[in-house]
Amino acid sequence: MANFHSVKLELLRPGPTHNQLLSRLTPYLALCGEGSPITFRIELDHRDILNRLERLRYLPVQNQVREATVGEVGKEVAEIFSKIPALLAEVSRARCEGQQQMDSAEPQYVHLNLVLGGAELSLIPFEIAFSPQSFPGEGLEFCLQLDLPVVPTRETRRSRRVLTSWDTAREPKVLVVAADPLNFGIPLVEHVAALRAALEPWIDWPRRGRDNTSPVTEKDRLSFVKKRIGVLSNASLEEIRKRCAQEKFTHVHILAHGGQYELAGETQYGIVLCADGNPAEKNVVNGKRLAQALQAQGDDGVTRSSPLVVTLAACDSGNEGSVLLPGGSVAHDLHSAGIPWVFASQFPLTKNGSIRMIEALYPGLLRGDDPRQVVYEVRRRLYMGNQRDHDWASLVVYASLPTDFEPQIATFFENCSLSAIENALRRADDLADIPAETSVDLDQKLEQVQNMLDVWRLRLPSKDRKGPSECSRRAHCYGMHGSVFKRIALLQYRREKRKEGNETLKKSLAYYRKAMEEELSSMVKFHWVATQALALGAALHEPPDLSTFELTRNMAMRNLQHPSVEEQAWAHGTLAELEMISAYHKSEIGVKARASIKRAKETVVGHCHEIVKLMGPKSFHVESTLRQFQRYVDYWDDDRWNDIAKAAVNALSGASKADTESFPA
Repeated sequence: MANFHSVKLELLRPGPTHNQLLSRLTPYLALCGEGSPITFRIELDHRDILNRLERLRYLPVQNQVREATVGEVGKEVAEIFSKIPALLAEVSRARCEGQQQMDSAEPQYVHLNLVLGGAELSLIPFEIAFSPQSFPGEGLEFCLQLDLPVVPTRETRRSRRVLTSWDTAREPKVLVVAADPLNFGIPLVEHVAALRAALEPWIDWPRRGRDNTSPVTEKDRLSFVKKRIGVLSNASLEEIRKRCAQEKFTHVHILAHGGQYELAGETQYGIVLCADGNPAEKNVVNGKRLAQALQAQGDDGVTRSSPLVVTLAACDSGNEGSVLLPGGSVAHDLHSAGIPWVFASQFPLTKNGSIRMIEALYPGLLRGDDPRQVVYEVRRRLYMGNQRDHDWASLVVYASLPTDFEPQIATFFENCSLSAIENALRRADDLADIPAETSVDLDQKLEQVQNMLDVWRLRLPSKDRKGPSECSRRAHCYGMHGSVFKRIALLQYRREKRKEGNETLKKSLAYYRKAMEEELSSMVKFHWVATQALALGAALHEPPDLSTFELTRNMAMRNLQHPSVEEQAWAHGTLAELEMISAYHKSEIGVKARASIKRAKETVVGHCHEIVKLMGPKSFHVESTLRQFQRYVDYWDDDRWNDIAKAAVNALSGASKADTESFPA
């Protein structure tokens, strides 16, 4: 994962946040990192900044004037940064830390968290800044240079942080809100296609029987697509509220035009939606009203809609407008209302730029990348997309991060990867039953799985980090690698590729053993990965490993007293499998082995009954254990466990498939 050095820069002044203009006479206070507070002045009057912002609009200003203004404003913002020595000190410290970790494959970034204590400060496009003198990448665009990537985000100043959790409690689900009441044209088809492509790894496939060899069409998958993405066209504010009350969305993407409206005689910017009941009539909505709809109370009267991310593909959705009234831009008001991440545009946004933004943004967000790293790459993609626009500078992000954000991101990425891998493997299972001449997608699915595993390994903590959390993350990754390669080997067996299957099974065994090495430091899941390694060792006729066998059994016996019923059930599953292969690892043969088989059969069946008793016949625990014993019956024939495996299958076979899929053992 990427390493971020967080730098918080607060720009403050006395008085309320609204009703003050930029002035060369106003003293501002800068708080940054561990440095002392700095008092400075901004050498711009309010008329100056409004003039600059007007010239950054695409019409009717000529391209030459607009392009020159980008460079002019970039230098003026750089002068503001250069007046804050503590900012240079923090960036320099981040650069030194990055140089000390040059051997690490993890990229180094600076997260510049801007907290602006005045509405007039929000008018300044800090994202357009050039790198000041003595800063890394001097003279280049501050947010684009590679010497030390800087990712600026904004945050509204508040007494307490927004409580956010970048977790996997909810499956990713995106709502697309589109409105064009005046028929100016919006690229709805392109945006939906980009989001559909980004969600593809997590969209399920219909199950096919062995006799059904007809290809799966997009129509067949439509019901699964609708579980991941909803489209609300000709949207009104009330329709948004109703949809958010009915369903819970993790991400909301709004595609519309920006528009001006008058409030108390002042001009503000909002989102142009359709009027309720009349799609041809416009309704310009501000951020406060939009937040009420997006955070609607559920129809159950208990829950409340709470999207984690809102993306605004609308011109001026990040434009502050008049500073005389309380509040701010649409993005500012959404963030103030408690939406943790808001992506918006502080200038007019080109249609092609909006498409590029979504194509670059959502694949990374949904995959579990650090959103700050995603923002940096999106800005670079926008910059290289067209040299005649400045969409890269238009992108503004409001973000609130919890203190344990990095571990949350790591967990989120792992769970997203597991979900996508499981989806691909389920599809591969279906394709394996189709005759070879029609199953052209099977190799492609397995290649996708391999690519996802490769990315996961690249994001692991380096080997020199020996903390319990780092060891646990590596062990989890290697254990899942073992599980995935085991399933691939079984697919190869089904395709009558026994030799390839054995080689893949050896890869699985190697990864289980790597997981065992990492788990020795924590012992949390040692008995699971060790049992898989012992089982594959027996299936591949590797030398018996009595010492690991005894250690694993002792760990599982201890877990029978675990306070969690689920952990007790998994311990029974481990002990059942260990008992079945005990004759192999204890090197028992002849009469002794036959006596062992009879005794082991009774013990294994007893453990299986305990799993059903603890978790229920329809639980995933029962299904997973049944599937594991079935593998011995179908693929790993051996006189020392054939009868025991069949007895275990019979003891568990009354349980139907689990209602909820989970990753297999």
